[in-house]
Amino acid sequence: MIDLATVVFQDELPVIRLQAQSIELYCQNIGLRNIYVIVNDDQDTKNQIDTRWWGSLADKVTIIPRSAFGTQFVENGWVSQQVLKLLAASISYNTWTMILDAKTIIVKEIKLTDIIDQDGRARIGTYDTFPVFEPSRLRINQTYNIDLKQQLRPGGVPFLFQNDVVRSLISETTFLVKNKFPLWFQEQGIVTEFMLYAGYLQYKFKGFDTFYNLKHNMQAANLCHSEVEHFDRCFDRMTQKNTNTVSVHRNAWTQLTDDQKKQYQDLLISRGITRACDL
Repeated sequence: MIDLATVVFQDELPVIRLQAQSIELYCQNIGLRNIYVIVNDDQDTKNQIDTRWWGSLADKVTIIPRSAFGTQFVENGWVSQQVLKLLAASISYNTWTMILDAKTIIVKEIKLTDIIDQDGRARIGTYDTFPVFEPSRLRINQTYNIDLKQQLRPGGVPFLFQNDVVRSLISETTFLVKNKFPLWFQEQGIVTEFMLYAGYLQYKFKGFDTFYNLKHNMQAANLCHSEVEHFDRCFDRMTQKNTNTVSVHRNAWTQLTDDQKKQYQDLLISRGITRACDL
């Protein structure tokens, strides 16, 4: 029922090994069929990724260079990784794709009932769109002739795409904008993948209820590069028993003190992520 997809580039190879170990530890009971690892650069990164990092799940792993999608990608990795997440879901023949970032580490077992309800809908909540994403919201409104007020949690990863919806999104948006979808998306620069998906759900299905149960069970604690001064508060969330995933952005990692880095490594090691000592 669930595929996993993560986008990685050269500098993220050390942390993708941690993610691989965490997936083997904590994703055994979600009906996992495929693990797609999308390489977001033109270097020899694909050949440096070893499917054995995923242990007993190695046979489920497919390493895909972005060139396989047959389109051009911009130099801005933040933009290209967003469209690659949508493209990854579009090739899945499963029902759902759980999207991860390379830095996402799973620290608590995820069960299928945590993420899919008895009616087959994904458990994801909503929140009001942030002011910083107002340009994105306005462009999405213009594209679909809607007034998007909310988007699906957590606004980042882990996120659950319904794969048929993604394929429909790509097809209909291509028709509406009169351009190849990956090129159009990257030309916008300000449109985010998860907001666009929320906007399409509102446009096509008049809301989220068709595919989503808006009572979420997943908890994520992510430290971005602009939040380093709030490390203690974020780290406290990471240590909570109900937290499923944690992450530290690579630009945040370089700003942490040695003691803060050790705290994060020790947390991962305590959850069985033994490769954390290699960070």
